[in-house]
Amino acid sequence: MSENTALYAALENQFLTYEELAAVPVEDNGEAMVAIGDGFSGKVFITDRRMTAYTGENIYVRSGLVPMLERAQQELKSILPGCSLEVVYGYRHLDIQHAKFEAHKERLLKEDPTLSGTALKEAVHRFSAVPEVAGHPTGGAVDVRIKDSSVEKLPMGTEVAEYAMDTYTFSPFIAKEAWRNRQLLRCCMLRAGFAPFDGEWWHFSFGDREWAKYYNQPKAIYSQLRFTSEDATGEALTGAAAA
Repeated sequence: MSENTALYAALENQFLTYEELAAVPVEDNGEAMVAIGDGFSGKVFITDRRMTAYTGENIYVRSGLVPMLERAQQELKSILPGCSLEVVYGYRHLDIQHAKFEAHKERLLKEDPTLSGTALKEAVHRFSAVPEVAGHPTGGAVDVRIKDSSVEKLPMGTEVAEYAMDTYTFSPFIAKEAWRNRQLLRCCMLRAGFAPFDGEWWHFSFGDREWAKYYNQPKAIYSQLRFTSEDATGEALTGAAAA
């Protein structure tokens, strides 16, 4: 095993597994889904155009995340006044999550046909969260990056959603500037109350299983949803939008 491979493996050992997340109980609090709008002074940019079929030209999250995102924005502004937080993903429809999961499962099975059961789920989970524990379909997870005053992305070592081990937040193999930017982003999001997923420097969540496990909460408060913009009323969710 090379030194690089060993370091990546050491980082991976810190990530929550599918089984750990599946063991976290969930009791949805019914919090409404809302489009990120005037309550957030940062930027919003849709990177996954597949979501427009479900939520149009908006990014939706649970209502409680909007003031948290604004707090993270203000934390960032206090350190880098010329920069802004940019949200590039929020809610992901379960159909898309299932499609991502199945695509990676098919690829891994071609590489190792002996994988099955929980071992298969764990292997796929490294690349795409198992749908029943995934954060994005709860409306509680966001993917974020930092833009400067010229609307250029600050270097982070990789692009958002790039499949490479250097997406690990603490990868030692990225440039110093990118490392500093990652830690700044992580610090601002944690100060706002989000939990990090350190396998993807851009991914943070609140209310889902990842958040509950990270902060040692007794349960997650957001469950997976089958939501579209037609369901948006600004009121508490009912069974109609739940998976």
